[in-house]
Amino acid sequence: MPHADDHTTVLIADDSELIRETVSRIVGRLGYHPVTVSSGSEAISLLQSSPFDALLLDITMPGKDGIDVLRFLMENNDALPVIMISGSGDIDKVVQCIKMGAYDYLTKPVDARRLQIVLKNAFSESSLRRKVRLLSAAVDQSPVAVVITDNNGRIEYANRSFTVFRSALTGSSAPQENIFDDDARPGSLSEKFRNSIVSGQVWQGDFFNQKLNGELAWEHAIISPVASQGVSVTHILAFIQDITEARKNQEALLQSNQRFRDLADLLPQPVFETDSKGCITYSNRAGFSTFGYSMEELKRGLHALQFFAPEDKNRLRLGLRTRKTSGSPGTHEFTVFRRDGSGFPALVYISPITGRIGSGGFRGIVVDITELKETERKLRENRKKYLDLFQAIPDAIVVADAESGVLVEWNRQGQLFFGYTPEEFSRLHIGDLYPEELRDEGVAYFRKACTGQSATLESQIVTRQGIRIDVHISSATFTTEHFRCFVGIFRDITQQKRSDRLVRENIRLKNDFISTVSHELRTPLFSILGFTGTLLREQDELERDTRMEFISIIHDESKRLSALIEDVLMISRIDSGRVSYKKTGIDPSITISDVCRSLKIKADEKNIELRLKVSAPMKHIFADQDALKQVAINIIGNALKFTQRGGLVQVRLSCDERSALFSVEDSGPGIPPEDIEKIFEKFFRVERPGEAVDGTGLGLSIVKEIVAAHDGTVEVRSVPNQSTMFMVRLPLLMKT
Repeated sequence: MPHADDHTTVLIADDSELIRETVSRIVGRLGYHPVTVSSGSEAISLLQSSPFDALLLDITMPGKDGIDVLRFLMENNDALPVIMISGSGDIDKVVQCIKMGAYDYLTKPVDARRLQIVLKNAFSESSLRRKVRLLSAAVDQSPVAVVITDNNGRIEYANRSFTVFRSALTGSSAPQENIFDDDARPGSLSEKFRNSIVSGQVWQGDFFNQKLNGELAWEHAIISPVASQGVSVTHILAFIQDITEARKNQEALLQSNQRFRDLADLLPQPVFETDSKGCITYSNRAGFSTFGYSMEELKRGLHALQFFAPEDKNRLRLGLRTRKTSGSPGTHEFTVFRRDGSGFPALVYISPITGRIGSGGFRGIVVDITELKETERKLRENRKKYLDLFQAIPDAIVVADAESGVLVEWNRQGQLFFGYTPEEFSRLHIGDLYPEELRDEGVAYFRKACTGQSATLESQIVTRQGIRIDVHISSATFTTEHFRCFVGIFRDITQQKRSDRLVRENIRLKNDFISTVSHELRTPLFSILGFTGTLLREQDELERDTRMEFISIIHDESKRLSALIEDVLMISRIDSGRVSYKKTGIDPSITISDVCRSLKIKADEKNIELRLKVSAPMKHIFADQDALKQVAINIIGNALKFTQRGGLVQVRLSCDERSALFSVEDSGPGIPPEDIEKIFEKFFRVERPGEAVDGTGLGLSIVKEIVAAHDGTVEVRSVPNQSTMFMVRLPLLMKT
């Protein structure tokens, strides 16, 4: 029955606004939820769309009145309790409504106490009716046959299942009037009814009947006498259920169990079953032969735990509990023991036994894996040898899946070579190892190698840090149980490439050296030979001034030849490591000043202004004075050589707390940006179209070697067509 706190909803239908408001307030105070409408049409519409627990319905309303609404509810089998509201003159209509199915009526004005009682009773009766209808529907629709008879066997009630059950036996679809009508049939139900009537006791059991088609139908019945108000038995209640299929299933299960045991006896592995306590209840022949026990010992009691080592028993118990909870089969590896105490490794497959009430046991199979363990041991040894060899190879090796190209394995050198962590490696594709512009080439090689079409490749790879490395790649493919794999061996050929380049560079330098030195030697030698030959042939005819001019030229060319030879010898000594410097504390300003004075004549010849600026105070440096002089001569001499007539060469000397800075800036044509990195290379000379400048290209190379030997640095800055500045920084003499 609905209660006030159940949000019970009451629909109030009355054309009087005053009645609606009055009744609505009363219903609300009683704890129910009121909903009001002003006409019969509204009430019908709302009843079709929303559920209600009761209807307070005015009999007289314009349009569809209360009788029309009540008729609608009755026609639609609606069990909603309807309480009519009438005036004093509507008694005939009230009687008509009660006959149609209305629960009760109220007269206007509505009394609150009367309304409370009527609603409470209506809800109680409505709840009871719903339960009766529900019970009746459940019995009518039950697959279990239900029948009620009196003491004489006359059937007073039978549900649909009972009718179907009896028609299968008698072949008649007509309703049966008496349960004893089938007395002639052996094992009939009527016999069970008579016994129950006579004894007054409940009978329960199985019996079978033969259908008209000859099939046996097994039934399970409960026949119970019913006494009314302490009087003797007046009725018999019976529940009958067809259990033919259950019987068939039971027989099939027995046959299945027998087949299981017959099949289990054919297996070479031990098969067993246990009860809920772990005691073995069944073993096949292999179980007895493997473990050495007899059937008599099994019958006396063998617990499953006695076959396992003490250290394995807790693990077994945990596994059994897990299997029982999850209900799924599981596999565990144990050492199991025979009756004589000898043990062997085994896989024990266990599964909970289902379908037995209160059983909770397990069944399983024991597989001897002695040979498997030995094979695994050998495989582990072989794999360790393979891994040791794989990791010991000095080249970087990566293994990729041949289908997807995803990396699956790599050796230690591969990890160091490429710089990735194992987690990063596992997310890489083979193409990720190559620079962007070479990726397609690398992937194409991978595809060809996987089909056996390509064996080697020279390319570049890029490390995690973005460093490019020249590599020679060789490959192979192999197939595992699950994958086909590509093996790439990456050999760093950077040093080889560098050596090849050095060889080519040395050959080029050698050729350049021979060409340059030959040219530089030939020019002054030709001048010396030419002028000395002229002097020897025509010494009597030449005037004194002409002879002196020739002798001066021969002298200059000899000095040039001597300087050339000295540069060649110097660079040779530097390359061979036979140069030794006599370093002492010297004032660099004195040496630089001397060099500027000696080169003043050369500057004046080209009308070049040579300036020297020394910032005071000047500190001493730790250097070889002759070496510093050669550095200054080479740099200042180059500046004078490449500065046009009327230009400017500025020499500056300064120092800070740690070093002295010697710089030379000219107003010459500058150095092309692409040649800046090459000017300190041996025999390199800047190509200047239309200009022929003598020199071997060794001067700046000598400068760089001397400065490096003094732990200093040399830099160059140049603006094309404007200026060039060389800066030499040498460490100061440190006081001890």
